Amino acid sequence: MKKIVTFLVILVMGAIGYFFLRGTDFKSLFSDLTSQRFYIQRERGADFIADWTAEELLLKINTAREKKGLTKLKGSTKLDQSAKSRLSVILSENDVDGSVTGITREKALLNAGYTANLVGELIVTGFFKSNDIVAYWNNDKTTSETLNHPSFRDVGVAIKNSVDRVDVYILLASPRTVVKQPAVPKITWGGLELWEAINKRRVEMGVNPLKQRDELCTIASIRLNQLLTLGRLDGHEGFVPVLNREDLKWISEKYNISEYLIQGYPTPTEAVVAWENTLGHRSLLAGGEYVWGCVYAQNTIGVAIAAY
Repeated sequence: MKKIVTFLVILVMGAIGYFFLRGTDFKSLFSDLTSQRFYIQRERGADFIADWTAEELLLKINTAREKKGLTKLKGSTKLDQSAKSRLSVILSENDVDGSVTGITREKALLNAGYTANLVGELIVTGFFKSNDIVAYWNNDKTTSETLNHPSFRDVGVAIKNSVDRVDVYILLASPRTVVKQPAVPKITWGGLELWEAINKRRVEMGVNPLKQRDELCTIASIRLNQLLTLGRLDGHEGFVPVLNREDLKWISEKYNISEYLIQGYPTPTEAVVAWENTLGHRSLLAGGEYVWGCVYAQNTIGVAIAAY
């Protein structure tokens, strides 16, 4: 009896369902459902991966270097310019080493007016922003040595951001040190200053100052020109031949003449001191027999003629 009742209930419910659904187009209904688009709106406060900046990247690099006891790198506008030109040809021409365009790292530095003693570079392209670039470089022996080289002082950074990736070019360098040559004191003294220094010392030593004679100046002038041409002192080799010239022989016949030579002293006073402390030359300063004289000097070469 229960089975008959259950069957009748199912039959009635089926008839009712058929009555309500007999006009429904199931094919169209399915098509409408599958053609619906679902939109998910992102919240305004949702976090996105921010663009990398040169300042932030340099801070990361310097933090890593300082942990290793290394000097912080200093940002350079010239190196920034060089880095940007290198990154540009790498991305546009795939010219990693500069062989295609000629824009090598050295050429880029030269174009920016930077003279380097040592140069290094770090390059990544298509690098995910969410990754640690310093750790990436430190995981490779070559790039780690570049990043942590103790000689680098200056750095240039070039960055190109996309949605979730970044292209980076780092140029590291140490400037070439220009060694300044010691300034050579300019020699400004000549015959007049040396003449005054000689007579000053003669007076201090208790003898008369020398009086100038033009004929003695002729000999001093000729001898100085000979020594300047030679570029050094000649040990008096040219002195006697000058005295024996036919046009000058009368001078040596009139006077007893001595020659004193000097070279290489920065001041007339030092030249006089050298004469005073050299055997055979002290008589120029202490010899009371000498009455006449003349001095010519140029380029620290001095010729003093004394006579009586």
